[in-house]
Amino acid sequence: MKMRFLTVFLKDYELSKLFIGREIAAKYKGSQLGLIWTIVNPLIMLSVYTLVFSQIFQARWGGDEDPTKPMNFALNLFAGLIIFNVFSESTTRAPTLITSNPNYVKKIKFPLHVLGEMIVGSSLFHALVSFAILITAKIITEHNVPITVLLLPFVLLPLILMCLGLVWILATIGVFIKDINQVITAVVSMLMFLSPIFYPASALPKGLAWMATLNPLAKIIEQTRECIIDGIIPSTSELLLQTVIGLVWCEVTYRTLKRLERSFGDVL
Repeated sequence: MKMRFLTVFLKDYELSKLFIGREIAAKYKGSQLGLIWTIVNPLIMLSVYTLVFSQIFQARWGGDEDPTKPMNFALNLFAGLIIFNVFSESTTRAPTLITSNPNYVKKIKFPLHVLGEMIVGSSLFHALVSFAILITAKIITEHNVPITVLLLPFVLLPLILMCLGLVWILATIGVFIKDINQVITAVVSMLMFLSPIFYPASALPKGLAWMATLNPLAKIIEQTRECIIDGIIPSTSELLLQTVIGLVWCEVTYRTLKRLERSFGDVL
């Protein structure tokens, strides 16, 4: 299968980069701190998690009783939430992506796939800032960071491909079925608790282990923790399979978007 979406991505790369920059700037437009909020918000989140789980609840990740790692629960929780937030921000905005930008459909010939790249790129930018804070917190509290952190881009690639494809297909469906927005909001809320964010996947009872197997976020969350916190090299074969599936998924959803975009103007 020829990967058309890769060709158009390279062709419209500068336009995508421009829209991502505009999206990030627009989020903090008018605020006193501006882009500094991208650092302040994750810092506040991590501080609250650390206080609540390591000091108040005295929680230990997966039953770990190692007293030398009091922040282990907060770090693992934060790592899972960073991955989930990329997914959540991308998918919840996707159903109204095209309907809220009718001018790009009606008045000018515009590559609509760029809007999807804009959302995913913006959420990825915030995730990278959060990852920098997470790694810094691990260095400060545990005085080390595993070399496997360099493998993080390979773990994030399947997530990016999955989210990009989801944005394209949900934006397409959202043009024709307005209720999809409510459905996605409910599904994302359920996935937050069904994904191994507040607990390790190994903590699931045997009868519920299938949830981690079917949930594409579960594997990415666990691989992220392996890279940053545990110092474990994720399975190369799993990463390769996830990437190939992500590429095929993006190609299918991109072609679906291009095939149906001719009718968007009539519906809008």
